[in-house]
Amino acid sequence: MFAYIRGTLSDIDDNTVILENNGIGYALSSSMNTIRQLPAIGSEVKLNIKLIPKEDSLTLYGFYEKEELKMFELLLSVSGIGPKGALAILSNMTVSDIQFAVAGGDSKAFAAAPGVGKKTAERVIIDLKDKVDIIGAFEAKITSELSGGSKKPAPVTTVKEEVLEALVSLGYSASNAARALDKMTITESTTTEQLLSDTLKQMSFL
Repeated sequence: MFAYIRGTLSDIDDNTVILENNGIGYALSSSMNTIRQLPAIGSEVKLNIKLIPKEDSLTLYGFYEKEELKMFELLLSVSGIGPKGALAILSNMTVSDIQFAVAGGDSKAFAAAPGVGKKTAERVIIDLKDKVDIIGAFEAKITSELSGGSKKPAPVTTVKEEVLEALVSLGYSASNAARALDKMTITESTTTEQLLSDTLKQMSFL
């Protein structure tokens, strides 16, 4: 129904952002991730929004980035997670944090959010495992950290060691990572990004 609101940032009160547009102040519930990215009061800002109707209320939720709105909607699809719980998780974790926690089965990361219990945290892992772009998140992060954005090929041994180290640091066991890497065809022209992508696909079938 609504995609976004663009207006003047009028006030921020706890987890509520007030945007004024055409003389109307819209109260949007937001995560701390969004609030930390907002400009100074009085600045113009655009927030991506979702309207959630209830029997006795209509609540707008606003997010600075589309990716966070999409993650909010994914979290709402998890059994036991409502808007309040989804905001708590997004206030405690970034979108990439959530993707990596799902990939690594790190339910403790979700349980650290206020109001999210152990069983609900485990349910997040189960329900989102096939929904989040884990491979894309890994590739973006590891490409940035290991190659500084460069796609130049590195020596075979170096590439293999880098990918193994990256997989272990992201929660995969060294034995499973090594087993998957042993099945990969690695040449002098193989880049870290290519090997990472191929290995992650291979590990999804282990």
